[in-house]
Amino acid sequence: MARDTSLDQLLEDAALAGTIRIVAGDAVGGHLCGISEDSRIVEAGHLFIARSGLDHDGADHIEDAIDRGAIAILASPEVALRVPPPIIGLAADDPGEAGGELALVWNGRPDRQLDLVGVTGTNGKTTVATLVRQILERTLGRTGLLGTVEIHDGRSSKPARLTTPGRVALAGILGDMVDRSCRAAVMEVSSHALDQGRTAGLDFQVGLFTNLSGDHLDYHGSMERYGAAKASLFAGLREEATAIVNLEDEAADLMLRACPANRIGIAAADAECDADSKTAMVRHAVIDRRFDGMTLAITTPEGRTHEIPVPLVGEHNAFNATAAATVAVALGASWEAALEVLPTIEAPRGRLQPVHRSNDDIRVFVDYAHTDDALVNVLAGVRPTVPPGADLIVVFGAGGDRDRSKRPRMMRAALDGADQVVVTSDNPRTENPDTIVTEIVSEVTKADRGRTVCEVDRKTAIASAIASAHPGDVLIIAGKGHEDYQIIGVQRVHFDDVEEAAAALAHRRGEASG
Repeated sequence: MARDTSLDQLLEDAALAGTIRIVAGDAVGGHLCGISEDSRIVEAGHLFIARSGLDHDGADHIEDAIDRGAIAILASPEVALRVPPPIIGLAADDPGEAGGELALVWNGRPDRQLDLVGVTGTNGKTTVATLVRQILERTLGRTGLLGTVEIHDGRSSKPARLTTPGRVALAGILGDMVDRSCRAAVMEVSSHALDQGRTAGLDFQVGLFTNLSGDHLDYHGSMERYGAAKASLFAGLREEATAIVNLEDEAADLMLRACPANRIGIAAADAECDADSKTAMVRHAVIDRRFDGMTLAITTPEGRTHEIPVPLVGEHNAFNATAAATVAVALGASWEAALEVLPTIEAPRGRLQPVHRSNDDIRVFVDYAHTDDALVNVLAGVRPTVPPGADLIVVFGAGGDRDRSKRPRMMRAALDGADQVVVTSDNPRTENPDTIVTEIVSEVTKADRGRTVCEVDRKTAIASAIASAHPGDVLIIAGKGHEDYQIIGVQRVHFDDVEEAAAALAHRRGEASG
């Protein structure tokens, strides 16, 4: 049963029986053409889910949904009883949860037709998910992707609006992947999505944990609640599923504590961490570093070591590449087949993306690192490739109207990892960008002031850093990555770090602009 059924037949599904009740109108023969929880995109023949959100109550938009052609409203019992005829009133104690299940059933339970992979963690989700898709495409078959940068349905890609869409949208996207003959799908799973139940009920075949560090505390309130949100992905796995975790992260035990699935731990070869008897172990080591990549030694649970060239820069990408290959093996690929793909993988846009040309006298990378832990990883990963006598320079800021506690931590990470630091603006939103910069540098010591520059205008900051760099220097422009905008006030203004860096490099070469 999928996408072409009457409403009364749909409600007979065992997963919906007893959770959704018809309290107004007649559902017999009512043909359903779509499901929406946003009244603005309702079309003729749709069912509208009037659930409560963080900022709005769907009940306030029922009239708009009906005007746009909704034939049925799913709401709380007291609201559903007031739905005017001939509109069908459907009642559920939790309209959001029931509506999400309804959307999955209407789309034919696509999560059960796909090998579904969920990637969660503070940093690295986009890179790991993107690499997983590339390896699965080459080893097991057509694979979809839902992430921060893009949504790929197996045949075409479009920009993503949210890291993890809402339950109704998610069900539709997964349904499209099935329609396009995908065998698997990999998705980034944010802590917000887990806390808000957006992935509730999805049947993940693999759950993967990258790391946990300070971020989003403006939403979660504490690291304990933040970690608990991440851990819920693993607690919801079936026994037949597989949990893959970064054993070097202190939160790995939290992820596995209530996890009933098979377990695989990943760690560096020299890391002082061991797996328990229930956890298989995969080790990785960087044995050669180059400007354009590295050579990895990956040791499988069976004890076999493979040396593989990987075209990614940075120590943190050793874990990312190893984790991606491990996912493919968990889904049925051989280690040989999965590792054979690693020399051809490409990082996602805005993740240590090189902007320089081969003949430039400096190197410039754009990266999405926007937490202190991410800055630590990126700077530490690039440091070994900086020529002797040259400087590692980082340009970064911190977002407005977001977790303020991480601002001084980001500054400390920048000072610890780089030789020169340029502090600038990064999506100030409704905050004063000068105030944000002041908070970032609030704990800079007198000894560090000489290697710290504050330039609130991001365009000027990037141009000045590139113009003043010495031959051999390496610049990391951090914080925005793939984003092509600045959020100033409530407006999105076009701004692309890659474009700005490329223009500054052209000027450094003496090329005419325009």
